[in-house]
Parts: sequence; structure tokens; C-alpha cells
Amino acid sequence: MKTLSVVIPVYKIKEEYLRECLNSISFQCSNEIEIILVDDGSPDNCGKICDEYAATDNRFKVIHQENQGVSVARNMGIKESNGEWITFIDPDDWIEADWGEVILNAVKKVDADIIMFDYYQEFATKQHPQFLMSESGYLNEKYLKAVKIAPFNQLVINNKYKEYESNVIWNKIYRANLIKENNCLFDPKARKGQDVIFNAEIFQLTSCVYYIHKPLYHYRYLQQSITNRYNPKVRYYNEIAFRHYERIIDTYSLSNEYKKAFYARVLTRLYSCMRLFYFHKQNTMPFALVKSELNQILDSYPYNIALKLVDYSYLTCPEKLFVYALKKRNYRLLQYLVKGRIWLRETLKNRFS
Repeated sequence: MKTLSVVIPVYKIKEEYLRECLNSISFQCSNEIEIILVDDGSPDNCGKICDEYAATDNRFKVIHQENQGVSVARNMGIKESNGEWITFIDPDDWIEADWGEVILNAVKKVDADIIMFDYYQEFATKQHPQFLMSESGYLNEKYLKAVKIAPFNQLVINNKYKEYESNVIWNKIYRANLIKENNCLFDPKARKGQDVIFNAEIFQLTSCVYYIHKPLYHYRYLQQSITNRYNPKVRYYNEIAFRHYERIIDTYSLSNEYKKAFYARVLTRLYSCMRLFYFHKQNTMPFALVKSELNQILDSYPYNIALKLVDYSYLTCPEKLFVYALKKRNYRLLQYLVKGRIWLRETLKNRFS
């Protein structure tokens, strides 16, 4: 048995990104690591590149499958893993040279079920390190509670929103038994936010989380990931996630704080529905029809309950304005808010590029 299994789903990644990722892993000196590359039916040279690395480094294992989505690919990696711990790396990111050394030293010294670490945000011309705490150690009650609630809305520390990716899976390692014995897998139907749902549940299964105050991972902030892509199914994907959050709240008898966070998320996710569908430039629906459909949504569950019970303390200032406009059903104001933020994002994108 290996100490650590690294699961990497691969599909239509730029060759230079994939090679940078795999090189950063192959440079790790330890033989206690296995790397499971799941080629999810990529139609380009990604599968061949994976085979190339496996041919020269026996720590690499390649699984080729028909395209079924990133959730199925990650689940396959979990199934085929033999490590005491499991972690996930995205194929367009890369890791620090001492990533393996630091992590392996940590798992031998600490008694935890999940270990978190810091990371770099990588822009085209900028790099931003992101830290959770000022020093390494077990998460205390305050931080543990904040991290557990974060997937239901946002990460809040000392009543302030913190820009730290607590909901993703690539800056964490998980005890394999915690995943496998509790059947914590990724939902193939959830095409967006699968990792958030995964963390929402797995963090409820432990009270022992360790944090390493050292950036070990490089998260590539891809320009295409912040574009305004037209997506008529965005509401469907949001509601899959909502059903998971409600299931988790009920299964683990979570407190009212989780419900309040969930209600806030239900409403703020309507922004993505408007940005990617209703107020998207590719949507040819008449404005009267857009208003009619949005009225139907706000009258339906869970949006109607969230509007009634939302706690504004769980919202940022821009979100408060957005929810206020929802309550008033002021769709022109909502349209201006959405388009204004799109303009701002595009401006920032151009600045970073």
C-alpha cells in the first residue's frame, strides 16, 4: 500500500499545461506516492502524454475510459487508489517541488482525517499566495466551524469574508478510509461545483483537520474559466447542488446556521442563472418572458422559502443589493447589476491578461 494516491482527471488540456503538471509531480522524490491519471476519453494527445509518463515512471498509472465527465473520472481514481491518503490535482495546475515531502512528513506526525495547505493563485502576469491562518496546526473550533459551513455559502472568519479556497479539493488530502467507508463520491449529474458538494459532506464526518501554513499548490486562474458562457442548464445544475445541501443538513442534523447559509446560497446562485442564461446576450427571449419565468422561479421551492427566511448577515454588500432587487422583483435593476458585474469581470480579465 502506498501512503498517498494522487488522482488527476484529464480531458482536453493544453499540452504545455498538462506536461507542466505531470513534470511537477514526477519531480517528487518519494516512492510512497502513486499517481492515477484518468484519461476521460480526451480526443487530443492527452491520453498519449499520460502513457508517455507512465512508461518512464512506474508511480504513474493510466486509466483510459470513454468520456463521462470529471466526477466519474475522479470516482474511478478513488476506486483504483491504493493509498492511505487521497488527494486531487487538476491537470492544468502544478505543485511545488517539496509538495510531497511536506505532505508525507505531515501525515506521519499528525492525527487528522483531512489536511489542508496553502496555494498560489496564478494569473498571466501575477502570483498571489493565499493563506488560511498565520501558522500551521489543528483547526480550532472557530476555524473548523467556518470551514464546515463554507460549502453552504462562503468562508467567513471573524465575521469577515475570506478569500481562501476552502471548498475546493486540490488544496487538501483526505484519509482514504474517510472517503471509501462513507461512500463519499462525486455526483456525475452535478456538472458544476462537484468539489463543493463533496467537501460539504466529508467535513461533517470529522472534527480533526490539520492545516499546513505553506503554499504548495499553483492554481492556474484560466481566463476561460471566468468568461460569460451561455448555459441554459445552469439552474438545473444549481438545483442538483441544492438537493445535496439539504440532504446533508438533514442527514447530519446540522444547526440553523447551516440552513441560513444555505438560504443565502440559494438566492445568490440566481445570479449565475441570470448571468449565464436569462440576461446573457445569446438569450433571445423577450424581456416579458424572462420576467415571467423569473417570477415562476421566485414563487417555487426553495427560492420562495429562501426569500422569506434569508438572513442578510450572511450576504456581502453587493449580495444584499442583489437580494433586495429579487425581493422587489425589480428585473431591470437585476439586469443592470448582472451586466455591470460582467463588464467589471471582463475589464479585470483584460487587465490580468
